[in-house]
Amino acid sequence: MIEQITQGLYLIHGANKGRFPWSHSILAAGDSTVLFDTGCGREAIEEAAERFPIDLVVNSHTHPDHFSGNHLLQGYELWVPDMFAPILADLEKMSVRLAGGGEPAREWLHLVREVLGHVPVPPTGTFKDGDVIDLGTMRFRAVHTPGHTADHYCFLEEERGILLSFDIDFTSFGPWYGHAECDLDQFCASLRCISELEPDIVVSSHRRPIREGIEEEIAAFDAVFVRRNEKILVMLENGPATPEELAELSPIYGVQGSAFALARYFEARMIEKHLELLGRRGLAEKLENGSHRLV
Repeated sequence: MIEQITQGLYLIHGANKGRFPWSHSILAAGDSTVLFDTGCGREAIEEAAERFPIDLVVNSHTHPDHFSGNHLLQGYELWVPDMFAPILADLEKMSVRLAGGGEPAREWLHLVREVLGHVPVPPTGTFKDGDVIDLGTMRFRAVHTPGHTADHYCFLEEERGILLSFDIDFTSFGPWYGHAECDLDQFCASLRCISELEPDIVVSSHRRPIREGIEEEIAAFDAVFVRRNEKILVMLENGPATPEELAELSPIYGVQGSAFALARYFEARMIEKHLELLGRRGLAEKLENGSHRLV
């Protein structure tokens, strides 16, 4: 389904209602047309390509639920964040970057290749913070918002007050930061950045556009970090533990004993980010054996 958000701006509804491992895509049509992200699924991409003369494809960040359909649009210009452009077409390297290697990386590769059917294609161009995509009737400025990934970007249409926030998605599943490169301080700073932009409409990748209560949504997302910090502090009262040991109790996903190494890896990394933050705040410390304990 293609839903008009406002004049010239459309939400391309993703498979499985835009839930992972798919996402919604966003299409902006002015003097030229840009499709932001390609993880909505083959049928949705084909419908969008039939209805609109797409000139440019943009990946907001290098997550497979946002780039999995790139190969379905070969021949179009494809722009991606500059910092990881060299490995976009190298899934083996990306699996190590995002899943750490070993069994989690093998499961990640299976997801991308077999479940999503992705075939890597190299980008034709890149963008960085402050770059503008000018469609004549709309101008989208790239805003670097790391934390979720190191290369996560939002795009702001300042005149209309529209923010494309992608995986700063304000869903009950988030916030999400399950890679080694993720950073809680950066994520919180990105939330403050979004607040300071004072958007009138926020369009993310995994829910319907937000037109009211945006500040409340930002505050609620930020509060999740606080609750998770508190939960992990309570868990450390039982004694020192590694991120992997705490992940077996699944304080974030709430699914103990997951059969998927990738899910356990992601949860352990999220817990690790909280332990690092608690360490910077002097509330916990890391021991030589990799365990963390209360101070």
